[in-house]
Amino acid sequence: MKAWKLAPLAAALTSASAFAVEPVGMGLGNGVTFLPSVDVTVSNNDNIYLQSDGKEVDSTITRIAPQLGLTGDMGKVNWQANYRAEQGVFGHDENDDYLDQKIDVAAGFAINGRNEIDVKAAFNADHDNRGAGTTEGDAALSVVDPDEFEETTAGLKYTFGADSSFANIEVEADSYQKRYTNNKVDKDGNATGIESRDHNKVTGAAALKLNLSPATQGLLEVSQTNISYEEDSADKREGDILKVLIGASWDITGKTSGEFKIGSASRDFKNSDIDSNTRISWEGNLSWNPVTYSTLTLSTSQNNNETNGAGNYIANTNTVVNWNHTFSTFISAGIEASRASDEYVGDDTVNGSARKDETISYGLNVTYSPKTWVDIKASLKQSDRDSNNDTLDYDSQVVNLGVTLAL
Repeated sequence: MKAWKLAPLAAALTSASAFAVEPVGMGLGNGVTFLPSVDVTVSNNDNIYLQSDGKEVDSTITRIAPQLGLTGDMGKVNWQANYRAEQGVFGHDENDDYLDQKIDVAAGFAINGRNEIDVKAAFNADHDNRGAGTTEGDAALSVVDPDEFEETTAGLKYTFGADSSFANIEVEADSYQKRYTNNKVDKDGNATGIESRDHNKVTGAAALKLNLSPATQGLLEVSQTNISYEEDSADKREGDILKVLIGASWDITGKTSGEFKIGSASRDFKNSDIDSNTRISWEGNLSWNPVTYSTLTLSTSQNNNETNGAGNYIANTNTVVNWNHTFSTFISAGIEASRASDEYVGDDTVNGSARKDETISYGLNVTYSPKTWVDIKASLKQSDRDSNNDTLDYDSQVVNLGVTLAL
């Protein structure tokens, strides 16, 4: 069993788009490496508030995102710590400016050849732009500032087994907390009720992984999540999610790898007036490398998400396909397309029916890497949402030009 199963911090400096920076970092001695980077992007967004036809507002947005990381390799103990900040400046209205910050830490402890413990924790001060989250549609301009919130997460995982074992068992516990910190009232001084979106999640999970062959692994996962809200008015969203998934992972000839799990997700509600329901749930990803310099990936999932608006929760189905190709040592490019479907379960605000959205996005990106520590990037992304609530339809186009530096 590998003593270090946490993703290396260097991987956090890359993304799913074409991205060639290869951070090496600065050795500080005793197995500690310092990994600094900075990302500067200038964007033009023709619909910053995600409004329907005739109401669009465009803006230039400048983002500066420095990141500082530390990793430590100490044999049986490996750890990483990361800090990232992002300052966004809008040309249209300075009230839309934001400063996001995130700090996370993680560590892996190899007790012996068959027992390992991983721990992680993170704090995230983030935001939703006006027009997203709790301020969709006409609500976008009812407040002066974007919604700001804080997220706190923590997790502990125990693994029993080894890479050579037929069976491996994982037991995990995670917690999540979200708190909104502004926009308690709108422009007119009326209460927005944003406090009713503050919530907590506590998840316990267990997984059995069977090495069926050198290239194939069978999977069985069971998880239980308890969801609680801070405001009594949000009790219709409180309850538990029981998810059971079965599937397999594979890595065939080094060209095709992936994982697919399917099962059910049952959501029970604390409020006895809300009917429980069970839906099919799945998680899958596939990666195909026809040649070493070209990769096609597919990811798909169906999950339960918390709602920022109508209904008791969102039943979400999401599929993403992307292709990344390295044309030379200096130039790479990618194409991506996605489709997301959201049903607001328990909602009846659209002529007595539940709100349903379908969002289709597609885009392309090009990266020029004159050095291993420099990426110059350009991208274009088009997104279109079609909702049975016509006021929530939108289409937007975002053009980005940026540079990333990493030691």
